[in-house]
Amino acid sequence: MPRNYDFVSLPQQKPDRVNIQGKEGKDKFGHDKYQLNTQRFSGKLFLDLTVVSPLTVNSGITVMGSDLAQQTLDATSAKYVATISLIQSSVQQNQRLIIPGSSLKGVVRSIYEAITRSCVCKTNAPNAKVPDGYSECKDISQLCPACVTFGAMSWLGLVHFHDAKYDPDNDKPGFQTGLIPPLFSPQPDAVVYYDKNNKIRGRKFYPHSYEEEVKPTIRIQQAETGKKFITYVNYANLTKSQLGTLLIALGQDPENRLGLKIGSGKAVGMGTMRIDVVKIEQLNINRYLSYTANSSILEGEKLKTFILDAIKSAKPQPQATPAKNQLNKPVVKSANQPLVQLEQLQKIKALLGLAKNT
Repeated sequence: MPRNYDFVSLPQQKPDRVNIQGKEGKDKFGHDKYQLNTQRFSGKLFLDLTVVSPLTVNSGITVMGSDLAQQTLDATSAKYVATISLIQSSVQQNQRLIIPGSSLKGVVRSIYEAITRSCVCKTNAPNAKVPDGYSECKDISQLCPACVTFGAMSWLGLVHFHDAKYDPDNDKPGFQTGLIPPLFSPQPDAVVYYDKNNKIRGRKFYPHSYEEEVKPTIRIQQAETGKKFITYVNYANLTKSQLGTLLIALGQDPENRLGLKIGSGKAVGMGTMRIDVVKIEQLNINRYLSYTANSSILEGEKLKTFILDAIKSAKPQPQATPAKNQLNKPVVKSANQPLVQLEQLQKIKALLGLAKNT
């Protein structure tokens, strides 16, 4: 199969690691309690996921067409499915398609890693070929931005992705049958993965486009273009910059609208999804001081304003020239410092950017 991927280079500066155990005061955070103040945010993101190109999350199980026909509500399509001998099935729950939360989390984390100064968390490349300073975080006293947010060894992380379920307002199971070409495992020894110094070239991503050169022959169970899934993401004790970076990775930045590549078939143009944040439930301290106080619900214009403000906090802003009497003062590192690397964000956009009318 011809190559249909590219690389997003690693930032020139090495991963920015922090000691999460040493935080005190407003900067302190963890899993023991919510830090409900102006420095950190907790709540839920409610997401709609729309299929842009056919989606299949392979269950690893091949079944007979007659078995799937029994799950199909439409009589005409059920008869069609019954005539197919073998089909690679997708992940299901109660005979309806789902996208596992772990799959969503991995996809979003890969973008979050690429646009921040984060470690190379998972790779098939030998350790000797990982650039100096980019090895996986294994000590919670030294965690990179992605590991702080998504988790690392002995650290749970600050976000939790739930399974995305096929539109509950639709009484159909949500799947159709499709075809996919044979897929092959990555070749970690291939020279294309490494630079002139024999180090990893960057992080690998598949674009949305694909020019078919191999005839699809394998029958699969898939969700077709236009189908919708819903889910939500819990987040706890994120700074505004961390929350903004998460929203960018979810494709919510109007200047850098990204589509996520999910499931099998990414190498052949499948699995593109558009994500829309339709509501945010923001926890506040009053919830724990009153019997009647509820969480703050953000929708409409309030939601849009909140998202844009968080995204702005995640990006570096032009700095004013310091006064002469300020030049020799030490720089104090803020917990809410911008995390996004603009060069890497533009490279991600070139690969995963969605058209405005998508």
